[in-house]
Order: sequence, then structure tokens, then C-alpha cells
Amino acid sequence: NPAYQLSDQFGGPHGDYYNDITRVPAGARATTVALRTGARVDQVSLTLAGGTTLTHGGSGGTAASLTLGGDEYLTTAYLCQAQKDGHTRIFYARFTTNLGRTLAGGTTTSTCVTRTAPTGWQIAGFHGRSGDAVDKIGFVYTRR
Repeated sequence: NPAYQLSDQFGGPHGDYYNDITRVPAGARATTVALRTGARVDQVSLTLAGGTTLTHGGSGGTAASLTLGGDEYLTTAYLCQAQKDGHTRIFYARFTTNLGRTLAGGTTTSTCVTRTAPTGWQIAGFHGRSGDAVDKIGFVYTRR
């Protein structure tokens, strides 16, 4: 479908597979991004303009969120991974908007990547693997 693009995933092979693409309307825009973090990323969440909330991971950590303005959208995610109990997990996530505002949590490691929405696109959902924490994450992009 030309209304969507998917980023590469980053993280490990553990947890259950998820993909939000069937729940993200074409052109959907996030109004809130949220994290639950401690030493690692326990949960990621997006609320879309239509009211749908997309949540993956567990209930540990401390919750934090960023509410986006009407002219604001998510452009970039910076992610770090490491091992916990023999499983590769997402240890750090930082989301950045087109206005330069950020939401971040977890612990940075030496193995990190940046995922940036293509020009004219925005982060509007997730795909990857999760259980009690976020094990692997990629992004669903929609046109702005």
C-alpha cells in the first residue's frame, strides 16, 4: 500500500510479534507518544488523532509522555539495545518531533541506531517484538 512505509526493526528475536499497520489509518498522526522506562524500555505507546492507542511491552518502569501540538509530528527515533538475562532488548528510546521536542527514557548503550521518517512522512505506529519489555521495534510511517 503506497500510503505506508515500514522501517527496519532493531532489537532481539524474543517476545511476541506485533504490527500496528492494520490499526493505523492512512495519513494518521500521533497526538501523544509515551514510554515506560527504568533501566530499559518497558513499554512504548502512541495515541493517534482518531483516538486509537497503540501500546507494546509491559507495565514496569516509570511512565512519561509527550503531547504533540497540532502542527507537530514524530520524525525520529534513537534506539539502543543490549542483553538482559540472555535476551536482546531495547534499553533506550528517544523520540524527536519536527519541532525538536523529545521524549526519552532508559539507559544508553554502545549499540544504537537512528530511524528517521522519510521526507514528507511521520512515525504513526510500531512493529516488532515485545513481552514484559520491548525486545524489538520498527516504525510504521504515514504521509503527512
